[in-house]
Amino acid sequence: MPDIDSRPVIFGTAGHIDHGKTTLTQRLTGVNTDRLPEERSRGISIDLGFAHFDLPSGRHAALIDVPGHEKFIRNMVAGVHGMDAVLLVVAADEGVMPQTREHLDILTLLGVKNGLTVITKADFVESEWLPIVDDTVQEALSGSFLAQTPRIFVDSLTGRGIDDLLSTLDELVGQLPSRNARGPVRLPVDRVFSVKGFGTVVTGTLVSGTIRADMSLEVVPGNQTVRVRGLEVHGSKVGQAVAGQRVAVNLSGLDKEMIRRGQVLSEMGSINAHDVLVTELTLLSTSPALPQRTRVHVHLGTAEVTGRIYSYEQDEIDAGSSSFAEIRLEGSLPAERGDRFLIRSYSPVTTIGGGRVIEVGRHHKRKEAGLVNFLHLVAQGVPEDLVRAVLRKTDLPQSIGDIVNESGLVTRDVEEICANRPDIYYGPDRLVLGTQQLLPWSQQLVEFLQEYHQSHPLRHGIERERLRDALWPRWSMPQILFVVAHSPEVRVTGEWMHLAAFSPMTPEPWKSELEALYSAIVDNALRPIGLEQLQDQLPIAADHLFDIVEFLVQQGRIVRLDEGLYIADRVFKEAKQRVIDALSQKSAQSTSQLREVLETNRRYAVLFLELLDALHITRRVGDNRTLVG
Repeated sequence: MPDIDSRPVIFGTAGHIDHGKTTLTQRLTGVNTDRLPEERSRGISIDLGFAHFDLPSGRHAALIDVPGHEKFIRNMVAGVHGMDAVLLVVAADEGVMPQTREHLDILTLLGVKNGLTVITKADFVESEWLPIVDDTVQEALSGSFLAQTPRIFVDSLTGRGIDDLLSTLDELVGQLPSRNARGPVRLPVDRVFSVKGFGTVVTGTLVSGTIRADMSLEVVPGNQTVRVRGLEVHGSKVGQAVAGQRVAVNLSGLDKEMIRRGQVLSEMGSINAHDVLVTELTLLSTSPALPQRTRVHVHLGTAEVTGRIYSYEQDEIDAGSSSFAEIRLEGSLPAERGDRFLIRSYSPVTTIGGGRVIEVGRHHKRKEAGLVNFLHLVAQGVPEDLVRAVLRKTDLPQSIGDIVNESGLVTRDVEEICANRPDIYYGPDRLVLGTQQLLPWSQQLVEFLQEYHQSHPLRHGIERERLRDALWPRWSMPQILFVVAHSPEVRVTGEWMHLAAFSPMTPEPWKSELEALYSAIVDNALRPIGLEQLQDQLPIAADHLFDIVEFLVQQGRIVRLDEGLYIADRVFKEAKQRVIDALSQKSAQSTSQLREVLETNRRYAVLFLELLDALHITRRVGDNRTLVG
């Protein structure tokens, strides 16, 4: 990766029309960036211009020349995202003009923090006027990010001050933060054209990542897959381009008409297009107040989309104030948390504000409890606070994916926070819940099981699905198991949930009822009667019957023959032996023959023989049965 002395750096111009931005660019780079015939015939810049040059230290740099006319602000804005530092150009013979101020507002709103001021046409005015011009410019820059930066007088025609400017730019490079060359590829497209024999070429400033030849990338929005055929940086073919460089990318798999300015080249799935942005929005002091649903132009990267503003905090955003606001777009644009954006009034079109994206693709209701406090945490971007804020929004266990979506953090960071904070429970099933939020659920579960064990002392516990239906019917089973896993008093044994200290017991009158039922089933031998009839004949409480039957089954004292029909264990063993003995003497016997062996009617004989088949003791062959093995 590039070190501080060789890393890419991109400067940009800004300022009022006819203040000499393009002439200054040509003086620095030797390139006239007015490439369009209309630009050269009219003598004004209409679209972005790009050129490369070398600083005195030998470092390579690029320069983005932006149009200064108010009609072409949308093109100027498309170039700002690519600037590491700006050269604010002010002509000495005119001073600070309306577009100077608007460009300075735009740079500030879009988060540009580095640069200097170049006062051009210094030879156009008397020398005694220059200090007055300097004072006027200094006053206009007061309070801005350029207030304490150098102001350099130049004349692009004679070369006055150019060497001083180049030296100052060289010094400035060392103060600039580097871009993330290790991150995912993100290249906002600002130009598209075709080259004969090569096909579609797009250009842009590589915001993050590293592009390599033969790499597969995605066009967003559109989700079209393309392959990188070749790359150019500084007019030379290269094998890779890194964040911070101006790049021309030759693409295969895409016609020129299928891509446009405003789209992004990115790694697969690394960025998505959205039609809703949650933002931290600031209006300029010169802006009119913004009522709810005000329609605006939204500029982000090289994209422009119209949309409507919905403030979360007040019915009308006042001039010079800030508000958390949702922007509902009329199209979609590539965006992610942290992106800077600009808004301009719908008509007439003027710059009125901008800010920072703090969430993408999400709607909030204005009356949502704690919304503004939550958005403050999102805006501050402290990962631990964000995770805790998301956890507080619901008392239910949440997945890591839910927290990632709500917080805007990456999965790796969320997992690390959840796994290493004592006030957060993490897992199983990658679910998460704050310790204080878990306590009420755990206590509710324990109290439920205490009551259940008291009402059902013969049962090992309650089945999972039955517990969910009775206690938390809207929960998923993983959420229930999460609470169980973090409740020391609760255990899961097979399908049963129970208190760790509980074991089945047979208190009175359960014991006498149990023995009465067992004796009755023994007496009925292989001609069982239904449980309803047994209950009518025996002194057994209606709400005890099911538990007693299940307990006897679990103990192996009775065997289920059919729905509601049971035979005693001793009856089962005796009847089974009769069948085995009979089939040992004669290897195949019919149902009728075996019915006589069992000394019962055909219905119960069939049920009993089917039970033996299920237990792999006998096998049915036609109407006969034989022993297995």
